[in-house]
Amino acid sequence: MGEYSNPYTESRRWLKGNLHGHTCCGRFMDVSESGPMFASLGYDFMAITDHNKAPDEEQWRIWQDQAELVLIPGEENGKLDHILELGVFGVTETPSEDFSERAQSLRRAGGFVAACHPQEYETGEDNIWAGLGDLHAFEIYNGLREGRGCDEVANIRIWDSILTSGERIWGIATDDFHCQYTTPGHGWVCVQVPEEDDEVTWQKIVGQLKAGAFYSSTSPSFNQIEMESSTIRASSDRWVDRICVIGPGGKQLYEQEGSELSWEVEPGHTYFRLEIQCGVRRAWSQPFYQNS
Repeated sequence: MGEYSNPYTESRRWLKGNLHGHTCCGRFMDVSESGPMFASLGYDFMAITDHNKAPDEEQWRIWQDQAELVLIPGEENGKLDHILELGVFGVTETPSEDFSERAQSLRRAGGFVAACHPQEYETGEDNIWAGLGDLHAFEIYNGLREGRGCDEVANIRIWDSILTSGERIWGIATDDFHCQYTTPGHGWVCVQVPEEDDEVTWQKIVGQLKAGAFYSSTSPSFNQIEMESSTIRASSDRWVDRICVIGPGGKQLYEQEGSELSWEVEPGHTYFRLEIQCGVRRAWSQPFYQNS
């Protein structure tokens, strides 16, 4: 084991998906409508995360039978200070509306747990700090909130602040699709899966999310993220401005113009992460943490 943990493998097979979307907000749009919409945009999976409402296994099977992509059962938990819970059938009972208590309950239920749109609430950043250890991730980008004028770039500063302190949390990008309120395709994740797997289940996808074997994006794409010995290599399958290495304090440690990066890993950082920059659009790897 090297100085840094590596959430990725050598596989170049990535499945694109939306982790935050609704069927019952505003004009009703069920899976028979939203599923083909996301599939037409090249999505391989999507999560159903209605507010405090999750499908049971029977409902999920009905939806899955009519869907062109993999469906992940889940919910968006809470009256305020929302938390995504992915990979569960039915709503998980929580003892109160306290954020950290809910995060603990959701984590114990076994799903993938992520804090939603921290820029929506005055308590958003405090909630994430309070939930560390129970949250797997938080939304570093939410397409609906960007459309409403929230400063989604501030989420990246929160992320780097947490990682600089030595704490650990993944970052996800989502659409937060609300039927007529937004168009799809603003933020997503791409999950790395074995190239030899013929069929990938939602359980496999959720497991890879928990392990950090994914990147988040608002447009650019990683084709390769590999660490061999002390060298990081990354590439995009299309033209981008640059690929950067970001370290503690959000400081840029290295950058390489164009669609390929090779970097000799520097010791002593609490973490580093990769970031593709293409105009104002970004793709973010998950952090490579310094091993204890």
